[in-house]
Amino acid sequence: MAKIISEEEAEKLLSSIKIPPRPTVIVELNKEKNKAEPDLRRIAQIVSKDIALTASLLKAVNSPFFGLPNKVDNVQQAAMTMGFNNVISLVTGIAIKSAVGSKNLKLERFWDIADKVANVAAYISEIIPGVCKEQAYMFGLFHDCGIPLMLQKFPDYVETLKKANGVSRLDVIRLEDEIHSTNHATLGYLLAKSWSLPHSLCHALLNHHDISILHSDDDYSAETRSLVAINRFAEYLCDIRQMRDDHDWNETGPIVMAYLGVTDDEFMDIKEAVFQYQDVSL
Repeated sequence: MAKIISEEEAEKLLSSIKIPPRPTVIVELNKEKNKAEPDLRRIAQIVSKDIALTASLLKAVNSPFFGLPNKVDNVQQAAMTMGFNNVISLVTGIAIKSAVGSKNLKLERFWDIADKVANVAAYISEIIPGVCKEQAYMFGLFHDCGIPLMLQKFPDYVETLKKANGVSRLDVIRLEDEIHSTNHATLGYLLAKSWSLPHSLCHALLNHHDISILHSDDDYSAETRSLVAINRFAEYLCDIRQMRDDHDWNETGPIVMAYLGVTDDEFMDIKEAVFQYQDVSL
C-alpha cells in the first residue's frame, strides 16, 4: 500500500536525523525563478560561481541521453537551450551529491549507479509522456538519496544493506523499518520536503519501492506515479546492462510497462537504444 507521512511523524523523524540544509545556490536560483521576470544571465551567474557544479551541469546536458543537437559550452547557453526551470531541476539533482556526502569513497559506486539511472530515466521520459526529462533526471539522482543519510545515522546500516541483497524491493523497506524504525525512502522524502521540492517528487521518493502506487486509490498525481514507473524501468535497464540481478522485475515489470503503455516491441527498442551507449555516467 502506498505510504503517506503525517506532519507529526515528519517532525519526530526530523528531530532525530541530521537533514542537510538546502544549498545556497538552490535558494538563490529559486529566488530568481520566482521573480516576475527571471533573468537568464543572473541564473547563469549563480550557477557559474560553483565550478564543480557547472562542470557537472554541462556534462549532464551534453549527455547523449539528452539528445541536444549541438554541444552546450556554458551555463547561459544551457539555460537558453533548455529553459531556466529545467536548468534549476538539473542543478538541484546534482547538488544532492555534495549535500549528503558524495566525497565519501564508500559512496562512489552508489553515485555511479544513480548517475546511470538518471541518464536512462531522462532518455525514457523523452519517449514516454508524463514527466519532463529534467524532472526524470533529477528524480533518478535523488531516488535513493536516503541511503547516505541512513549510513550517517546508523553505523550498522551496511549490515542491513547486505541482508537486503536478494529480497524484493518492498521487503527492503520492511527490513529497514524492522531494524532501524525508519527507511531510506522516508529519509529521502524528508530531505526533499525540507528543500521545498515539488510535492510530486517528494511523494515519489516516499513510495519509489512500492509499485502499488501505480494503481492505488490514494490521491497521488499522475506525475508522481510516472516518476516512480519511469525510474523503475530505468533501474531495471541499468541492472541488466551491468549484469546485476533484478529480483522482482518479473513481478513488477508487467505492472510498470502496462502503466507506461509500453509494448513488447517498444520495450526492445528502448532497451537496444540504452545498451548502445558505452558510457552513461556523469
